[in-house]
Amino acid sequence: MTTMAGAAVRPQQDDARLRALAFWTGHHQAHQPAPRLAPVIAAEQAARDEARVARIGELARMVPELKKMADDPRPQVRATVARCFAILATARQLVADREIWRILLGLSKYDADPAVRASAEAALVALERHGTVAAKAS
Repeated sequence: MTTMAGAAVRPQQDDARLRALAFWTGHHQAHQPAPRLAPVIAAEQAARDEARVARIGELARMVPELKKMADDPRPQVRATVARCFAILATARQLVADREIWRILLGLSKYDADPAVRASAEAALVALERHGTVAAKAS
């Protein structure tokens, strides 16, 4: 066993991440260039993207509950509702009907808490910038 930056490493172990770490910390061997990490990073990014799509879908299914929660007496809940609408708008997954616009306009103008007003204003900016999804005709 040899040591690399104070940690025991087996010579036969060919872990790309450890080799890359050793390369960037200056403990690399001149005859072994740092490995490409693009495939590892791409796989991790794909997993993150998939998880994000799933979370956005769950949030989109919560819109009816979010509308009800906009009237909650706690300002943290109202600010969270506005942030959720902003997240959905940024992801271009918000089916914004007049009720959602009314909720956000009311929160941004008439709410007593400045944090709620700021969150609602940010959600309105996201709606204006990213648009909304057309409601499906039933």
